[in-house]
Amino acid sequence: MAAGKRGTSHSGLGELYWNRLDNAAKLVPAVSDTRGTNVFRVSAVLLDEVDPELLQSALERALKILPAFAVRLHHGLFWYYLDVNRETPRVREEYLYPCSPIWRTQERGFLFRVTYYHRRVNFEVFHALTDGMGALQFLILLLLCYFNLSSPGEPSSEYIRNWCEEIARDYDEDSFSKHMPSGIDKSKSIPEPDAYHIQGYKYDDTRLNVLCLLLPVDRMLELAHETGSTLSEYLASLLIYSIYESSYRRSRLKKPIAVSLPVNLRQMFTSTTMRNFFGHINISITPTDDMSFEDILALVKERFKASLTRENLERQIAQNVAIERITAVKLVPIWLKDFIMRRFFAKAEKKYTITFSNLGAVKLPDAISSRVRRFEMLLGASRTHPKKVSVCSYKNELALSFSSTIDDNQLERCFVKFLVDRGVDISISSNETPEPHKPPKQKPRSEKRERRKSKTDNEQKPAPDAEQKPVPDAEQKSCPDRENVNPPSDGRGKGEA
Repeated sequence: MAAGKRGTSHSGLGELYWNRLDNAAKLVPAVSDTRGTNVFRVSAVLLDEVDPELLQSALERALKILPAFAVRLHHGLFWYYLDVNRETPRVREEYLYPCSPIWRTQERGFLFRVTYYHRRVNFEVFHALTDGMGALQFLILLLLCYFNLSSPGEPSSEYIRNWCEEIARDYDEDSFSKHMPSGIDKSKSIPEPDAYHIQGYKYDDTRLNVLCLLLPVDRMLELAHETGSTLSEYLASLLIYSIYESSYRRSRLKKPIAVSLPVNLRQMFTSTTMRNFFGHINISITPTDDMSFEDILALVKERFKASLTRENLERQIAQNVAIERITAVKLVPIWLKDFIMRRFFAKAEKKYTITFSNLGAVKLPDAISSRVRRFEMLLGASRTHPKKVSVCSYKNELALSFSSTIDDNQLERCFVKFLVDRGVDISISSNETPEPHKPPKQKPRSEKRERRKSKTDNEQKPAPDAEQKPVPDAEQKSCPDRENVNPPSDGRGKGEA
């Protein structure tokens, strides 16, 4: 909850402002590291080159209009919390791989990063601050302020404030607690088995490979409607089918392929918060031999119908909020909470194969709709889930992005081939990611055993009348330096503008 507002910071928040993390955000700081950053990105590609100075001014103005993002993260004795950040965030040209970690000591304490490259504006966010829809709304506000400065009066300052009041009236509300239902049977959930996981050689450090597919919305909707499904059902089915064709067939562990889909709860529960407010559904399929795409789609449609219900999502809210309201849990120190949450999170990650996030169709105010070409979304991968998929559309262009931390693109190849075979025109862009260091191939055990046996026999049978000579010290040889695979600092993650 917010404290008193004695004085006002440059962002518009009171100097004594503070706020607890929402229910979903409480987990994020405890489970984040360099391999699982919990950072995601929403981007807008403009028609013209970005003006860095105007973008910097627009960011400062946006934080004054919507101060929910002008905060920094702290941890107390029992919980993490947010308070006002008096610093000014910096806009920079893109200089890191996408979705690189955002630590509390970086970015002047802010939980987001704004970068640009040619015509692209990137807004990267630490998930403790907001979710995909909240980040998208702030990016739209940033664009409104940017175009207001580049073309004074179009849109007007009054128009921007009215738009912001409409979409973010309760910007720092914890909607999980507000909309927690009563009388819900919290024990009704069915245990889920461990899911199949994608494997591969991991990239070094925080390198993230990005493959973005640009698809025509009308053709994709036509394909989905021909099968009597929604676009989300069709793409989720295609994702499962591609995993099945690319790597699952070679696996001996016939575990289910489970796709985790975040669900925006704002429309269902009438919320205008800018904090996290989402649920999730797991669509799980255990493929059989020679299973077709149509077979998978039929099962996915059934799972969607059973899972995407208000009752199921209310049960999720009730289960999660009830835990944090237990008195004993409240009194547990934060270091112990972090340890316990990491254990539960690791167990939960075993229940799904891949995350598929659909941000939906982006709608811009009429005042700026003609100045933006498209929107994109990108999720940071993690240790357990080296690949993630996200999609959003604007007008007739759908951007579907694969993010990966492993050197294997068979899944993406199957996905693209399926659509090309059905007459979909696809434009593909990617960033440059050096190959990871791979260990040398191991020789067969039988060959190793024969060489070891031959060496032992030779040692046991010395030559007759051989002169015994002292064995010289072993020559010290230095290993050659490994090839430097780090890309130049100005080429990380930029890809096509």
